[in-house]
Amino acid sequence: MENEITKKEETALARPSERPRGFEEGTAKEDLIIPRMKLLQFMSPEVTEEPDKFKAGSILNSLTKEVLSDRFIPIFKFTQWIRFNPRDEKAPGYDPAFAPGAVIWRSTDPEDPKVISEGAFGENGEVPLATKFLCFFSYFPGVDMPIIVSFSKTSIKAGRRLLSLCKFANCDMFARAYKIKTVKETKDLGGTKATYYVLSVDPAGKPTEDEFAFAEGLWNDFHAKPVQVHEDDLAGEEGEERVPF
Repeated sequence: MENEITKKEETALARPSERPRGFEEGTAKEDLIIPRMKLLQFMSPEVTEEPDKFKAGSILNSLTKEVLSDRFIPIFKFTQWIRFNPRDEKAPGYDPAFAPGAVIWRSTDPEDPKVISEGAFGENGEVPLATKFLCFFSYFPGVDMPIIVSFSKTSIKAGRRLLSLCKFANCDMFARAYKIKTVKETKDLGGTKATYYVLSVDPAGKPTEDEFAFAEGLWNDFHAKPVQVHEDDLAGEEGEERVPF
């Protein structure tokens, strides 16, 4: 009986039934910016500006800059395409109307003409101008806010693995937990070597009852609403060299 009471109290603390003071107007979900799980590379601003505090290969909450644990619960998935302006003015697709690294356009619609024309490889293997992101709206136990775990480019294989594990589990996506880790890789880029980190994902069993309830509450609140993703330095997250596909 005592354990049951404790569980109920913990759940009540995690998801208060009464609106906290100061939020009387209510908050539209589409007005909230959801932080990302940010993978730090060697040239990430956090690493170059505060090397004693941040290390390449770490994963952070992009809003709070807190280091995240390796265990998370994906809640729902959405795909996003973003076209970034290249940082190099001589790079293909550079648009002088936008600052280097700026977002030129974004879309979650696979039938969007921009996605069709700029989000796929060309007939001769030309790299797409837009980057595809597999995004998982997720819950990291112990973190009060939801986090977007996104996979692109060099980490897209990990994103497809996660999606496959979720799909073939044949249950609600948030009925399974997973562990995420970072792996250092080196690639030869025409005579120069680029070292960077990629993501890897493995199953981590089932969530606890309280974790499942919290994740289910987030699904109820957000799955049918537009998600505004925090995009701080998203263009450079693969490293300043923008490691190719």
